[in-house]
Amino acid sequence: MRDKIQHHNCSLGRSQSNRRLYGRELIRGRSRSPFRFLFIAGIMIAPLLAAAASFTCLHQVASAPSNYWNELSRYLAGMPIAETSVLAAKTSDPRYQRHVKRMNALWDTIKSATIDEIVPWRKIHLPEHIHGDAFYPLSGADFINLYTMFPDARRYLMIALEKPGEAATLLDWQSSRLIDGLAPVYRSIQQYSVNNYFASKVMTIEMSNTLLPGTAPSLLIFMARMGLTVHNLENVVISDDGNLVPEIPAEKPAENRIRGIRITFTDGGSMKRELVYLSMKIGPRSVDTATPEGKYLNRLHGIRTMMKSAVYLLHQRTFDPVRRFILDRSVLMVQDDSGIPFRSFQDGWEVKLFGRYRPALQLKYCIPVFQPDLKKAYAGLIEPLPFNFGYGILFGKGQSNLMIARKIF
Repeated sequence: MRDKIQHHNCSLGRSQSNRRLYGRELIRGRSRSPFRFLFIAGIMIAPLLAAAASFTCLHQVASAPSNYWNELSRYLAGMPIAETSVLAAKTSDPRYQRHVKRMNALWDTIKSATIDEIVPWRKIHLPEHIHGDAFYPLSGADFINLYTMFPDARRYLMIALEKPGEAATLLDWQSSRLIDGLAPVYRSIQQYSVNNYFASKVMTIEMSNTLLPGTAPSLLIFMARMGLTVHNLENVVISDDGNLVPEIPAEKPAENRIRGIRITFTDGGSMKRELVYLSMKIGPRSVDTATPEGKYLNRLHGIRTMMKSAVYLLHQRTFDPVRRFILDRSVLMVQDDSGIPFRSFQDGWEVKLFGRYRPALQLKYCIPVFQPDLKKAYAGLIEPLPFNFGYGILFGKGQSNLMIARKIF
């Protein structure tokens, strides 16, 4: 690229020099050759043509071929793709073959340890007549638990600090990044397969890679492996009036503008559904109707909320507005003890407890909160929890707690 830029500048310099020389010759009457004029004009126009060609190439990269996003999700997940796909040539690379084997083993673990345990439990314990959008604050890239708990939602909204990634990067199938970037993507979800738990440190390191950064690759992998068909992925921003709009690549987003991705998908039926992932801090500002993000979130009503490994954020008095917002807007909640305090569900909620409650281990990134009232509630007959959920895994298998709270109307 540097050589191309230098060559372009040298060509431009020569054309300017020749233009000045040719102008003097015209004045002096020494040269009026039409061939010399065409030659000099060609030198001047060549850089413009090169720039136009370059723009055309960029435009082609930014345009997704038919069915590309579904093929990409399957490719990243190590699943078969069509022979006609623009990604098909990459599947013969030995590194990709190793990726397929690792992803198959990883998914076998996720399916047996998490999904196959949650599904029968959900059918017994989660009310099937309660519907609504699914909301997951402080989610990381954990679409698996959200979708498995609420498989019928029209829209899934996930909010976390991790950056979303770029659609333009994922569209760059002509480079080697879709091969070179497989290793960090695999490492970012490897631990999750065993513990049903995203470690913040792992996400911070692996999802900040320069090849396939952000949560988008992991989300696409999970969606493909769960049998969903991905139709589109686009970068989005929250506008000043609180609408979620496509991000225009040529425009630099405002400094405080909330960015994210929107993935459109189907589950075998014809109804289009969507997953929205937003990279933002949860706090009083995020639910304030005077802010763009507050305007957007305040349009949520009748939602089903999940909170898991939520760093006890909503136990702090500073976050009272967020806690009230979630309680007001939710009709059903599934969470561990790190979400909303147990005392918040004493009036107007029907609560069921599962698993085992014990004070959480000291964590590097938050201070666990012991809840005596919850400990007392767990002293009764509590149903077992057949899967890991939240910080309980830090004590070992079978040590998680989970609460289902249904709003009583």
